[in-house]
Amino acid sequence: MMVRTGIEIDELVIDQGLVDAIVRHCARALPNEGCGLLSGRQIDAALVGGRFFPGTNVLASPSRFAMDPAEVVAALTAIDRDGDRLAAIVHSHPSTGAAPSRTDVLEAYYPEALLLIVPLADVAPRLRAWRAEPGDGQAEGGLEVPIRVGPPP
Repeated sequence: MMVRTGIEIDELVIDQGLVDAIVRHCARALPNEGCGLLSGRQIDAALVGGRFFPGTNVLASPSRFAMDPAEVVAALTAIDRDGDRLAAIVHSHPSTGAAPSRTDVLEAYYPEALLLIVPLADVAPRLRAWRAEPGDGQAEGGLEVPIRVGPPP
C-alpha cells in the first residue's frame, strides 16, 4: 500500500520477544493505557521493528495517553543515534479493541510512524498496526498495516 507520507510499507515485522515485551509493559500500566515507542528500519516494503522504548503515561488515564516528554526525547535521541527511525507509537486499549479511536487519529503527531495498539481486553492480545494522520477527516480508524511476527525479511 502507498501511504500518504510517500513511504511504501506493506507490513510491520516484529519478533515474538519484542511483542512479549510490549504486551508486558502495557499490562503493567493497567488500569491505565500503557505507552512507548518502537524503533525500526525499512527493508524493501517491510518496516522491521528494532527496539521498544517503554514509556510512562503521564495522564494516568484508562482512555488517553501522553508519554513523558523526557522519555520521548531520550528515545528519539537513541533511535537517531542507532541510525533507525521511529517505526511506531505504541499504546494499549485497556477495555476496547485494537482499532484507533478518534482521539488516536487526531493526536497522531508523527504521521511517518504507525500506531501500534495493544488490546488488553482480549485474553491473548493481538497487536494491530495502523497508519493514521491528523486532520485526515476520519472519525475513527485508519489504514491497517499487517503485522508479521517473525524474523526480518
